[in-house]
Amino acid sequence: MLTTQTRLGLRRSVPILLVIPALLPLVLFILLPAIQSIFMSFQSVTLGIPSENVGISNYRKLLEDDVFHIAFWHTIMFSFITVTGEVLVGLMAAVLMSTRFKLEKLFIALIMVPYAVSEVVAIIIWKYMLEPDVGIINYVLVAFMGLPQIEWITYPIQTWAVIILLRVWVRFPFDFLIIYASMVSIPEELYESAYLDGASNWQALIHVSFPLVTPAIMVATIFGFVFAFRNFATVWILTTGGPIHRTELLSTLLYKEAFQFWHFGVASAIAIIMTALTFLIAAYYLRNMYKQMFLSRA
Repeated sequence: MLTTQTRLGLRRSVPILLVIPALLPLVLFILLPAIQSIFMSFQSVTLGIPSENVGISNYRKLLEDDVFHIAFWHTIMFSFITVTGEVLVGLMAAVLMSTRFKLEKLFIALIMVPYAVSEVVAIIIWKYMLEPDVGIINYVLVAFMGLPQIEWITYPIQTWAVIILLRVWVRFPFDFLIIYASMVSIPEELYESAYLDGASNWQALIHVSFPLVTPAIMVATIFGFVFAFRNFATVWILTTGGPIHRTELLSTLLYKEAFQFWHFGVASAIAIIMTALTFLIAAYYLRNMYKQMFLSRA
């Protein structure tokens, strides 16, 4: 016979046992590789050569590497511009869709199309559409508008414009979902009270909607930076980081160091730096969100 205390202990252990199957893949495929990457970042690891400890030499090498500096600042610029763009577009779309009009569900479905398509597939399609000789976009510009042929993915400024616009187009539906869900959950009574006090639609949006959806905007921003810092497909498919590192990101540099030059130690150091940057930015926004949600009400 089991005692009452033993039965209580077994009941308390059941939730833990049920969670273990879900935690096991996370430990095997995320936690353990992450720990291994930390150790590898302090080693010289090359295919076919025994590894050896080199201390912080990999990090020192990166700090002295001009290509790493270029990729670092490109990643910072790319992340801030794309996250700002996708959050703003998602916010505007959420405001428009929350006004309740006919065909609202149809427009929401159209907004979600970029997010429903695989990112790789979407970028490949756009790459062929932007081809200077056979792409449909240049064909329309030349045949119907009389404009000269444009080399979309040749010159740095035009290439960055294409990369950023494609990234915003692919990602803004995710931000739209988060912000739209927050906006439609705002009680109608708050708007009715604002209108009774003489507020216009614009004033209700600024003083009622925006303060209440700020946490959702913060969440969308945090996710945006996490995904932007590790973005690889957009740049790699369009330019592979070229020409001459003009569109190099930390993610593409990591791939080259690991799978083209076989410098796994240096690649691991880049991964650790990317992770640290992501944590710092996420911590900053989480701190601001905590202040707005809790400390401001105290």
